[in-house]
Amino acid sequence: MLSVLAQPHVFPSTSDNGKHRLELNEPGNLEDAVASFTNMIVGSGHAVVRLYCSVPTWSSATDTCLDLHDLHELKSKALLCVHDSLQSLRSSGVSASYSLAPLSSSLSVVSQRPISLELLKKAQISSGQLKRGKTVVVNIDGAPCLVLA
Repeated sequence: MLSVLAQPHVFPSTSDNGKHRLELNEPGNLEDAVASFTNMIVGSGHAVVRLYCSVPTWSSATDTCLDLHDLHELKSKALLCVHDSLQSLRSSGVSASYSLAPLSSSLSVVSQRPISLELLKKAQISSGQLKRGKTVVVNIDGAPCLVLA
């Protein structure tokens, strides 16, 4: 199977020292996003990984989440993404586990680092124009993240 991924766009982060960068990769579908995410983690050389996953619980109306049906669709997609990511990582030889956390947002984030306010802000900045149903892979300060809208 051949996968073609677009070149990632690089954004400067909002950190003070300017050393950290955001790399954005917008794959065509969820399977490509999971493959890209897996490749980033496998490429980092970690044999054991814990994924931190935010599950949207409620959000005021946004462009990506207009009502409860959209929110339910995003939750389902986030859980499917977590399952596919774990399966892909495990098949690549990486021992993977996960932790779910509720989040009052219209985005769902799967990250190799614990979900913090700073990480969420950077994920929102990097996926600012993300359309409903799309997924981006973002490298935030050296930690691969999947952002779903």
